[in-house]
Amino acid sequence: MTPLTRRLLLVFSPLLLVAGALGLLAFLTLSLRPLVEHPGPPDSTQIRLVEQWLVDNSPSSFQSAGARDISLSDEELNLLSAFVLHNVPPLQSLATDFDIQGDAADARLSVPLPAGPLPLYLNLEARFAQDQGRARLVSLKAGSLPIPRPVIRSFERLAAWQLAPSSETGRELAELRRGVLDYRLEQDRLQLRLEWAPDVLSQLRSQAQQIFVSEADRQRILSYHGLIQDLASEAVEVRRQVSLQTFLQPLFALAYERSTSPGADAVAENRALLQTLSVFANQMPLDRLIGENPGPEAPAMIVMLHQRNDLGLHFVSAAAIAASAGVGVAEILSNSKEVHDARYGTGFSFSDVTANVAGATLGRVSTSSAHAARLIQERLKVAQAESDYMPVPRTDADGLDEDSFLAEFGDRTGPAYLERIAEIELSVHGLPLYNELDLMPGDTADSAPKHDNHPF
Repeated sequence: MTPLTRRLLLVFSPLLLVAGALGLLAFLTLSLRPLVEHPGPPDSTQIRLVEQWLVDNSPSSFQSAGARDISLSDEELNLLSAFVLHNVPPLQSLATDFDIQGDAADARLSVPLPAGPLPLYLNLEARFAQDQGRARLVSLKAGSLPIPRPVIRSFERLAAWQLAPSSETGRELAELRRGVLDYRLEQDRLQLRLEWAPDVLSQLRSQAQQIFVSEADRQRILSYHGLIQDLASEAVEVRRQVSLQTFLQPLFALAYERSTSPGADAVAENRALLQTLSVFANQMPLDRLIGENPGPEAPAMIVMLHQRNDLGLHFVSAAAIAASAGVGVAEILSNSKEVHDARYGTGFSFSDVTANVAGATLGRVSTSSAHAARLIQERLKVAQAESDYMPVPRTDADGLDEDSFLAEFGDRTGPAYLERIAEIELSVHGLPLYNELDLMPGDTADSAPKHDNHPF
């Protein structure tokens, strides 16, 4: 071996060792196949099951605090996990699977990795079991490589440290974590005991909104907030109840104008518009959305739609949720609230459903593409009436309690209910506002869920 060769080996041997170790680690931890197949988007059956689960496990009053016991089978856990992952954009490619057996559970996670022409997956397998009265992580494996217990404990400590109250968001996450009073695995189910604290959840929702609001979005929101202030200040001198049209038409005129500037993003403009309008209509402070006090708030107004305040709130809330989190989340939250109202509150309302469908449709279409965003702006900036974006709802089956609903419509998989929903969707999608725009078809009798374990 020549002296030059020896010198080269001395220089490059550490690099070769590192490369070899990384190659071995990749071989042990990565795979060409996912351990869990991706389930795809939830279908109508799964969406209704999630809605029903939310109603069955929600308190009778969302404003009352107290402990709440929740029991989840592995089927329900898989359903909820798939729905959450599908509606969180950074997590949409992940796939999970849970299998609960007695007082133990196996969890599997497949994470696709960008690796050129070949698909690569990081597959994780975790084992949970009862330990000192609680469900705890007892083993973890990445691919075929077992993770040592000290490393697992380090990850657990790191997760706890990340939730330390060093920031407002961290404090709220830590508070929510402390709200889980107990979690156990027994009788093939995950048993949770939660401390229901509406104020903490409300704060967490506002922080979650702030995380996804960029500096550019913040400036957009402030622009729409300024126009809302001016419109509300002018209207309040005459009356405190005002049509949604008073705000929607000039706001979209502003969005159209702002979207013509170089580098403008019409989709982002529409999203910021709907978020700001929802905060105003629901009489929430703007710092819930942008994390700071922008100065004087707009005068409080009662925003009416077809002469009803509840329809205005349903419409703008569904539009903002659909624009921000997706139509799936908007549909789940809206329908769950209606079923909850039928059981505990003011009754099931097809008028509210009409406002939910119309708002969610506007939120989804106005942020679906740059072309659709601009077209919606062009049409709404010259809109003359509320019926341009929401049809006048039928009120013949409003205020139904659960028993009355079941007597008239059966459960929410029955033909009478599905025909009424199809009628509502057709009335919304048939508005001239949505001509030439791609609309997802609604449920019909042919696409209805074939089974439902719940009567309502």
